[in-house]
Amino acid sequence: MVENLRIEQDLIEDLLVRLSKQGKKGREAALEALAVSTEDDDWRPDELIKQGGIKIIMNLLKEKNLHIVLSALEIIIAVAASGEAEPLIDEGVIACLDTMQDNKNPAIQEKVREALALLQPEVEDVVTAKPQDDY
Repeated sequence: MVENLRIEQDLIEDLLVRLSKQGKKGREAALEALAVSTEDDDWRPDELIKQGGIKIIMNLLKEKNLHIVLSALEIIIAVAASGEAEPLIDEGVIACLDTMQDNKNPAIQEKVREALALLQPEVEDVVTAKPQDDY
């Protein structure tokens, strides 16, 4: 168990270093590997969050490469769906996604809507989830 955790830590660190570098092919491959890892039933975003990965992923949303943007959106969706929306919100991901809603690419529009739906609760949900005041 401890060995698996160390392997996961090293893997995330390596992928984040590759994502921060300038080489497009290496960056695209690292992002794809990270996106595919989120499909594993046991995947948790803890290491990604701890190592500052949210900011790195968010910055990749500004890329011109469609594949990079879609993979970054998949990772954001996976983090939000895992119940870890707070770190995404704290990094300003919602504001970044808001600027992408009018993107010309329908695939990006769809993924942005999916991410925002996970990060922004509906008004009804907020109202019904609010505990009643004790009077």
